[in-house]
Amino acid sequence: MSEQPHHPVEHVASGTSGDLHGNQRRPRTGPIVWGALILVFCAFVTQRTLAPGTVNATTWIIASMIGLGALLLIVGVAVIFRSRR
Repeated sequence: MSEQPHHPVEHVASGTSGDLHGNQRRPRTGPIVWGALILVFCAFVTQRTLAPGTVNATTWIIASMIGLGALLLIVGVAVIFRSRR
């Protein structure tokens, strides 16, 4: 009676970058939004420090919301095109 060699099956956790079964990781919008908000806040503080009074807070808020909306739209379109492949 011959025994066949035993090959252990490697399990990949859902958070790792392994791709054993064709699963692809999709970009998460949460870190993108928080990163963009932090960058906008840093730009706002820098502008207020270097050139106070040139742009008011309302303009910063409106521009930030438009920019974040455009960023989320671009990420959403990228995810749709990537998932079609």
